[in-house]
Amino acid sequence: MPVEKLTRIGIGMYRMCLGNKFNEDALLKALSREIDGSDINVIDTSTNYCDGDSERLIGKVLSNSDRKFLSRSEIFLATKYGYIQGNNMNLYQNGAFKKVPDEHIVHYNPNCFHCIHPEFMKDQLNRSLHRMQAEYVDILFIHNPEYFLMNKIKSSNENVKEYQKQMLDRISQSFEAMEEAIDKGQIRSYGISSNSFSVPEEDKHFLPFYDLIDRAKEASKRVRGTEKHGFSAVQMPGNLLERCGLNTTAIWAKNNGLKVFINRPLNAFNEDGAFRLASYPKTNYEHVKTSTFEKLGQNFGGVGPSSQSILDLIKQIDNLLPKIKNVFEWENYRISVYSSLGQFRENPDVNSILQPFLDTFDSEVRYRGSQAVRKYLIEKYNIDENESIEKVALEFLFNSGVVDVVLMGMTREGYVEFAKEMLRRFKN
Repeated sequence: MPVEKLTRIGIGMYRMCLGNKFNEDALLKALSREIDGSDINVIDTSTNYCDGDSERLIGKVLSNSDRKFLSRSEIFLATKYGYIQGNNMNLYQNGAFKKVPDEHIVHYNPNCFHCIHPEFMKDQLNRSLHRMQAEYVDILFIHNPEYFLMNKIKSSNENVKEYQKQMLDRISQSFEAMEEAIDKGQIRSYGISSNSFSVPEEDKHFLPFYDLIDRAKEASKRVRGTEKHGFSAVQMPGNLLERCGLNTTAIWAKNNGLKVFINRPLNAFNEDGAFRLASYPKTNYEHVKTSTFEKLGQNFGGVGPSSQSILDLIKQIDNLLPKIKNVFEWENYRISVYSSLGQFRENPDVNSILQPFLDTFDSEVRYRGSQAVRKYLIEKYNIDENESIEKVALEFLFNSGVVDVVLMGMTREGYVEFAKEMLRRFKN
């Protein structure tokens, strides 16, 4: 029997991988049975998340027969296809997708191709089912079909309408193949997950959604002679700051009986910048920084070239702090910072001093960023200054009237606890 009632928060598996104990524990905690109704029964992944290891983690967890956790039949499982990256790129280069006409493969950049052709869909679905040790998925999403537009349309002077029609014709072909997959019992429904559902209609990469229902009906008629189709949901970014898709695509979807899945609920981008919609606690950064300088000086003489090099790097990192505007900028810096400290961190004694500093620096960046975000939201949206930012952000989506499931990244158990708290708080 299909899962009738979906939880308002689902597990977004974007950064959750097999082999990561934190991720596995978080997924198990999310799927644990709760007497207060805060268990989570929606899992959303994709073939390209962690290069397939996201799906493999799901397979490992779902093979667990412990009744403390939801069983496969109680879980609404979603995956997506479309990307040719990583292992898929290796398969492509080794001729694994010979049945796919080359003109249907979008060569977006050297490391990222894209395809939604029926033969590619069949290949990817079989691989997904194998990785997840599943007989079927509840919904298969076409993942970002707008890559066709992004590759073809470089300026608004081009024939946007014609390229949009070509993309929609490709989607129609995929709909037919997915209707066949429904008949085979491999999927129970299908949908489209697209960033282009959340951009204005005048955007050159906008995905016209108006006749998608009619195209699904036509696909079903061609496959089984009836207009009763399996197109059941759309997925798109949406949050407190990015409301375009909520006010257009989502309303259309709900009016046409489709479910709406929202991703990226806490990572927002607009004309004013990038915002992490989450609260972080105050740190003891200055104390830890001073302590780090003292420990380095005491333990390594404070005068040797190696010790001086470490101290200079720590000072450079400290000087970055007022320049980093948000956690997204820090994530870009982090790679070079850790790389510059690499040779020193190989020494366990040195690393035992450096790591607490780096961890606290990371927390301080997040704290300062959240303070700036709170100030921005109070000024622009008059949010309750005493409420956590993430609660305000999720409450906004819950109360929008057009969102069925909010997909949250839950890489650690703490994020799961927050999700369950929100489910208890907004039970109805």
